[in-house]
Amino acid sequence: SFTSLGYSLSGEIIKVGEGVSNFKIGDLVACGGGGYANHAEINYIPKNLCAKIPSGVDLKEASLTPIASIAMQGFRQTNSQLGETIAVIGLGLLGQILVQLIRANGCRAFGFDIEPGKCEFAKKQGAEFVAVANKTDFEEEILSITNGYGCDSVIITTGTQNNNPIIIAGKIARDKANIVDIGITKMNLPWELYYHKELDFRFSRSYGPGRYDASYEEGGNDYPIGYVRWTEQRNMESILQILKACKIDFAKLITHSCKFEKAVTMYNAIKEGKENFLGVVLLYDSDIDSNLKKIEIIDRCTSVKKVCIGGIGAGNYASTMLYPFLKKNSNIEFVSLATATGINAKDKAEKNNFRYATTDYKTILADDEINTVVIATRHNQHAKMVAEALKENKNVYVEKPLAINEEEIRNIIEAYKSSNRLLMVGYNRRYSSSIKYLKKYLNPNVPYSIYYQVNAGFVDKNNWYQSLEQGGRIIGECGHFVDTLQYLLDANPISVFTNSSATGDMPEQDNSFITIRFDNGSTCVIAYLSDGDNKYPKEKIFITGFRTNIEFDNFKKIRVFQNGKTKIKKYSSLDKGQKDEMNSLVNAVIEGKQPVSFESTILTTLTTIYAIKSLKNQKRIPISLDSYL
Repeated sequence: SFTSLGYSLSGEIIKVGEGVSNFKIGDLVACGGGGYANHAEINYIPKNLCAKIPSGVDLKEASLTPIASIAMQGFRQTNSQLGETIAVIGLGLLGQILVQLIRANGCRAFGFDIEPGKCEFAKKQGAEFVAVANKTDFEEEILSITNGYGCDSVIITTGTQNNNPIIIAGKIARDKANIVDIGITKMNLPWELYYHKELDFRFSRSYGPGRYDASYEEGGNDYPIGYVRWTEQRNMESILQILKACKIDFAKLITHSCKFEKAVTMYNAIKEGKENFLGVVLLYDSDIDSNLKKIEIIDRCTSVKKVCIGGIGAGNYASTMLYPFLKKNSNIEFVSLATATGINAKDKAEKNNFRYATTDYKTILADDEINTVVIATRHNQHAKMVAEALKENKNVYVEKPLAINEEEIRNIIEAYKSSNRLLMVGYNRRYSSSIKYLKKYLNPNVPYSIYYQVNAGFVDKNNWYQSLEQGGRIIGECGHFVDTLQYLLDANPISVFTNSSATGDMPEQDNSFITIRFDNGSTCVIAYLSDGDNKYPKEKIFITGFRTNIEFDNFKKIRVFQNGKTKIKKYSSLDKGQKDEMNSLVNAVIEGKQPVSFESTILTTLTTIYAIKSLKNQKRIPISLDSYL
């Protein structure tokens, strides 16, 4: 598999997204972030991971800004004051940058490394004391040059499973000193050493506050400066300002540079270790085609009688549960795959025999050869892409949810009415062999009482899936269960009421009871619970009605109690229906028929949207398509 490399770059802005006002085309910026600031000619970067490069700052030096921000955040964690003594253990690129930052902040810098050459380099940068770390006892030397006190702070930048950096740090630190780890170091804190000095051991998280917070990094929501002075972006800005003021100099840290085309050779040279590498900068030609949006993978002819697929999104679910099953169907042809990054699009396109890869989904919509679009992106993108695809006369399969609000539902209905193509949503349970078997025991003319228990599993409240802009968990997943109930009952939902159990600081939707009434008189409760044990089966259905009781146990076992007899059906594998679902999609496209009625599809989505409304106002919400259709 391919993976994106790099997380630190500088370059020129060639396009600005909607709502971005603090950057403009032509600005020179330093950018960070794994998966964003890649080693590539063109990248798209969230605005909070960019910082303008002041005039006079060299682009090569500016490309080290995010790496330097990691060093800066580590320095800030020491809470150092003017004149203090700070030791750096590990004098690679981060350590050398730290030596400069420590000096620029009016402090004394000491350095330790296992390589003599790196120690000498640090000394040339102004470190007052350096030592080759071939032992752990440096107490006498440090005490003799710190008036018997020891170091005020120690920063560890090493990446090792050896515990020596921890021991050295404890021994050279003064009483109640701060020890900061910004590397990947084995930690076995010697109790006696750290306890008797009452040392404060702390971690430094990457570039600073905002790191790993999707709301900050991807959502663009900044922290108020009065509460969080130094964020990722502001740390990068401070590095660039210090570079401009010539308080630090990264030019001497850049030992090698080469054109991007020679990157593989450079990586191999670093791996072989024949030269002394420190900072390596990859250079790109300015003459590039910024409009290139697709990569040709396979050149072949396609029968117009086949289902010609354009895929939008290739995350884990699509790559394991959708494309592999479609690939086995002889009636399909993979034409194009679009993902957010070129390297992922190319990788997944090659694995699934798509003809070309692109980062622009509109390239797929404009391709006349493609008659069917598979959408498997984040939830808040589904409705917009569905409507656009229908307007381009494409058949559409979209992973759940179809939409996250009523306005999106109306837009989809309008697009569907003007199209002669089909729309299918990824509610796969109805295609499961065990669900089909269960349905045989239900009479469509009989009202049933159903308790559908879902052990949904814990999801951190900061996960993107929990975000309100993504619809939340009820809209995100409960459509599965609403659709399954519609299928089992051959009935439509007519009202919904939702309440929840307050469980710690978990979001309100995480432990919800959704009561749905159907037009055949049935009443069903979906118990969507996220606070259970992860070893407990995910889905259980209990059905009562027509002098029958049925227990459905997570697609593996069904017990039917009927006419005084018990029948048990077991399944050797966990079949949730994805394979038959994909075959149903292909057959539906060929035949030109909706696999599930459009009305049922819309009702499922409306039920989840209204379920959230009910949770908020604690009222039963009628469900009707009258105002929509």
